[in-house]
Amino acid sequence: MIHLLWASLAIPIVIHLVHRRKAKRVPFSTLRFLRMVDQRVARRQRLKELLLLALRLLLLAALIAALYRPMIRSATFKGSDVPTAVAVVLDNTYSLRASSRGAMRFGRARQAVADILDGLGKGDAAVLVPFDAQDEAPPELTTGLAHVRDELKAMECGYGTAELAGPLRRALAALERSTLPRKELYVVTDFQRLCWTPALAELQDAFPADMPVFLVDVGGEVQENLAVTSVEFGVNVQVAGAASQIYCRLLNTGSRNVEQNLGLFLNGEKVAEREVSLAAGAEATVVFSHVFGRSGQFAGELRLGPDELGPDDSRYFTVNVLESLPVLLVNGDPSTVPYLNETFFLELALSAPAAGGKTVSPVRAETVTAADFLEHRLDDYGCVILANVPRLPDLWAGRLRRYVEGGGGLIVFAGDRVDPASYNTALAGDGGESLLPALLGEVRRADEDATGGGFRIRRLDRQHPILRGVADAIDTGAARVERFFSVTPQAEGGAVLAELDAGPLLLEKKTGAGSVILCTSSADLDWNNLPARSFFLPVLHQMVYYAGRPATGDREVAVGSPYAAELPPSDEPVQVGFFGPAADGEDEPVELPGAGSTDEPGRAVLKETARPGVYRVVYTSGDEKHEELFAVNVETRESELDRIDSEEARRMVGARNARVVSDPDGLTMLVRREREGLPLWNHLFALAILLAVAESFVGNVLLKH
Repeated sequence: MIHLLWASLAIPIVIHLVHRRKAKRVPFSTLRFLRMVDQRVARRQRLKELLLLALRLLLLAALIAALYRPMIRSATFKGSDVPTAVAVVLDNTYSLRASSRGAMRFGRARQAVADILDGLGKGDAAVLVPFDAQDEAPPELTTGLAHVRDELKAMECGYGTAELAGPLRRALAALERSTLPRKELYVVTDFQRLCWTPALAELQDAFPADMPVFLVDVGGEVQENLAVTSVEFGVNVQVAGAASQIYCRLLNTGSRNVEQNLGLFLNGEKVAEREVSLAAGAEATVVFSHVFGRSGQFAGELRLGPDELGPDDSRYFTVNVLESLPVLLVNGDPSTVPYLNETFFLELALSAPAAGGKTVSPVRAETVTAADFLEHRLDDYGCVILANVPRLPDLWAGRLRRYVEGGGGLIVFAGDRVDPASYNTALAGDGGESLLPALLGEVRRADEDATGGGFRIRRLDRQHPILRGVADAIDTGAARVERFFSVTPQAEGGAVLAELDAGPLLLEKKTGAGSVILCTSSADLDWNNLPARSFFLPVLHQMVYYAGRPATGDREVAVGSPYAAELPPSDEPVQVGFFGPAADGEDEPVELPGAGSTDEPGRAVLKETARPGVYRVVYTSGDEKHEELFAVNVETRESELDRIDSEEARRMVGARNARVVSDPDGLTMLVRREREGLPLWNHLFALAILLAVAESFVGNVLLKH
């Protein structure tokens, strides 16, 4: 019956017509000027009366319209009491562990999800889809909202990284199977650019036209964050008693310059520390030098001081230190005079005898002739060096290829007895790809080029692990090369580590798990004076450490990735136990019961590595027990905290009704308006009050004057 009230608008009109003021007739002489004044007053009076009439009409109209309880409806409005299916995509990658706006991002994200669940009622269904879910099957919506709340409370922020497209696809699949009339999708994230990939374009047609999509931003600026992005030794083999160089890469992803301490820990004990200072957005490499006093396995960690993002403050590693490194030297030009042997200077440098004839080098070199080469098992050696070996028979080539592809190191020194055609053919392989970094050509002689004193070293790759740290000690002015082999680069050739002014001197190529290093000159004084220079010893040691076969395979995986352990050979059944890093605040490692599964004979697999740290695998067979370590680290790309613009995020999602919620605290009100509409009656009542005040002023003030 509210529409009948519109008839009440006639009341102000009737009052206006009935109570119009009429001027009294008063006889007076010379009325012309008074009539002019009366006309002006009458016009002003009529305008005031019309204004009063308009205010009264608007006042009644506002009151009547407010009684209709009008609302502004969204394009997706279906009613506040319509059963709703809600899918919440929750970012739980480790960038959510950062502190923004005075609180940890994941805490704000979890509160936003709790607010969403609190807005649901009986008959509504919800599902929680985390970013790093391991199960690829679409999750199931449930009306048991208490169960979803318990799942949210139990969920912790992970240490992994993920793209938005995957969980978004799973959430859409869950909503598509729902029969509830209203569907809503929420993405609660820190808007890290890394997650917003081109794969989102594949989902742009998957969003229903009437489904609202809320992109909830729980991120913010991170001012101080220094990340350890990598740690490496540079060389494959570490031996007891020799100095090991540990290279640590740092990146400042915050907005401020940072000064912190970086500590090196081995088996839980701090052994070194460096103070680092890094500008915003800058990178740097910090080098530690450490001498391992014994052989065995070590668990290592490079740790920064605390900042606004904790997971990338540490980088874990494991290292297996050898008592000695066995190297096989193949003498291609033996002589009864020791110093005329092709391997004389190699043996001298690798053994590094001290005063009194005592050997202090960790390298254990064994020299054989080419005739005895096939009698030795290559897998017993960490590195093989060919010194001026004339030819490579087919049997050699096959063994060398298998050795290098399996992780062994091959170092080739040229000389006057080398047949380049034999090397190029034998090491080419069946597929035509040569083990050599480049094909050998003709011999270049310094006297033919009239260089006056031999060829000089023109360039060094100072960042390569072989030369890193020792390149400054190389006196390029005193080094002379009289002869060397010219080389022809290949399509899949190697890197040039040292170059003469007439061609490459030292080249390297990766093949399979191993490396091949080629020196185009000799290892004695026939073709150069390099063995007589002081830098020959450290460079040669770096070379065999770099190319040597590591004692173990790859012992590092990313968080969330499986780890496959090779079981030791045994005639009895082997029991495998996996132990993870100690929990926060605890000292003892955590046993992972039932985590090891055998997917094929000789292997045990830990299917998931949940947190970073050093893990331990224990093999038990009868009375024998064997242990190995492996490191689990966060993916450093997650430390890149660049944020995507809200408009770009909406465009990449592609949903017609997508909107960005920049303030999670206002999410509840926004969702309520989305479901119920924006009420206008309260604004109309406020307008009616203002009109009543204005009507009173016009009627009692303006019309009195």
